[in-house]
Amino acid sequence: MRSRLPDMLQLWLLLLTASLNGRTHATRLNVPTTAAGASIAHQPNYVSFSIEPAFWVEFWGNASQPNTFTFDVLQLLVDRGGQPQIRPGGETMDSMIFEPSAGNVQRVTSSDGGIYRTVVGPAYYQSWSNFPSVTKFTSTLNFQNDSLAIAQGLAVASVKYQPERVHYFELGNEPNNYATAESRWDDSTQEYVNQWLNWTYAIDVAVNNTLGASAAEQLGISRWWGSSSTTDPTALQVRPANIIPDGIDSDNQVAQYSIHSYQFATCSPAQTALSTLPDVLNHSSLVSYANSQILPSAQAALNSGSQWIIGEYNSVACSGSVNVSDRFAQALWTADTQLLYASMNASATYLHQGATLVDQSSDQANSAGPNGTPSFSLYDMVYPRDSSARGPARALPGFLGVLFATEVFSTPGIRVRALAAPTTVDEDYFAAYSMYANNEIRKVAVLNMQPYYGNGNNLTVSVQLPKSPRGSGSPQAWLKRMSSPSVSETDSSLTTWAGQSYEHGKPVGNLDIEEVGSDGIITVRGSEAVLVFYNHSDVYM
Repeated sequence: MRSRLPDMLQLWLLLLTASLNGRTHATRLNVPTTAAGASIAHQPNYVSFSIEPAFWVEFWGNASQPNTFTFDVLQLLVDRGGQPQIRPGGETMDSMIFEPSAGNVQRVTSSDGGIYRTVVGPAYYQSWSNFPSVTKFTSTLNFQNDSLAIAQGLAVASVKYQPERVHYFELGNEPNNYATAESRWDDSTQEYVNQWLNWTYAIDVAVNNTLGASAAEQLGISRWWGSSSTTDPTALQVRPANIIPDGIDSDNQVAQYSIHSYQFATCSPAQTALSTLPDVLNHSSLVSYANSQILPSAQAALNSGSQWIIGEYNSVACSGSVNVSDRFAQALWTADTQLLYASMNASATYLHQGATLVDQSSDQANSAGPNGTPSFSLYDMVYPRDSSARGPARALPGFLGVLFATEVFSTPGIRVRALAAPTTVDEDYFAAYSMYANNEIRKVAVLNMQPYYGNGNNLTVSVQLPKSPRGSGSPQAWLKRMSSPSVSETDSSLTTWAGQSYEHGKPVGNLDIEEVGSDGIITVRGSEAVLVFYNHSDVYM
């Protein structure tokens, strides 16, 4: 009879790291056999997206003519069990107005390409019907214009045209960065909270009147995102840790607290100099940023009984960094960041997509396209259309990181634990996570973040995984590998997930699912990541 093992029995991963002189070092990393101490249970909607509404037509088309390329890309996630949610948000949501007679989304720009108005009509909301049935929306409202009528008009229109699709409301984008924060609120957290409460109450009344008796059933009372602040040091402090004590949820209307995560930026030359590829891939630096800038507000949200989310994030603010965000490095960063925030109990992460906004900074590294055309952001997972600035429409190497994360969170109820790096690897460029469902280990992710440039030293680590919960035998598990000839690769046809590339939104090449033998040993080259599945039913074929 098999003996019953203690719940917290530790299994060991044996990592064999090859040093430059060819000698082999062994070290151990413990992996708990059960989910005790792991994160909250995550759902397949964890991997979600934030899209600048001014560029809605470029990304998604309109109600009658959807952009089939981007919808093909989105379907790749749904096919894997993902349930991506959409936030049509970002800086341009604070330029939105609803006009009943308007057609497609129209952006009104200044002579230098700055967007000062984004006009939406019924067709904008009707285009939401083109999305997969599992996709819900956060209805985003203009707060910066300081017009309750504008915000209320957007909210009412969203539930009028898409009553089944609206899941949450969000009032304003990054209010801590508003140029009017001092004159409007005297940089006072309490003054901001007071206006937010007054407006959300008035908007709720208008929305409830529009929906009638079905309002409570469809939206409930808790229907708002709170905060939507960046981690920038600003005079107005409206992160969740600031607004919760000042009564932002006094009427129980906050469903989730949203925090925006941008550790790096190209908004100024000084910031650009710090946004190098090795900097962005530094896992220890990411953990330090998350612990100091995100965790206090995350914990405040959880302590208040609410969820918290990363409502907008990407690798480098102000549309990314050339030779970093448009390279394979973005895929590694995306997978690591989503797993890290999951281990910190985020309920969802919204990866931001859009195009360069000239009004973000007067001396940023990126610029808008000619004649008002979009210069799509370097960090986008896709360039949705052909453009003079970015060339042909295509999926970028970073999209593979989204596929990787989607296959992690496709298992309902998955719980994530961040694992400490073993002592003989460079902890700055190594990340590992274990995932559990039904209190049983189901997946392990290992990311070797050391930048590999296609030269002689491939920086490989060998990992001996714990035995399968099913016991001995072969295969012990199944493995998918995210790989590229180089960390700086820009050609999406050469970057692969399980042997396949996705440049045009369709898999190309033979699917390569590796089997893990009875010894449990796998190898992970520099600038590679692997996802190991212990349950064959979790493997998308």
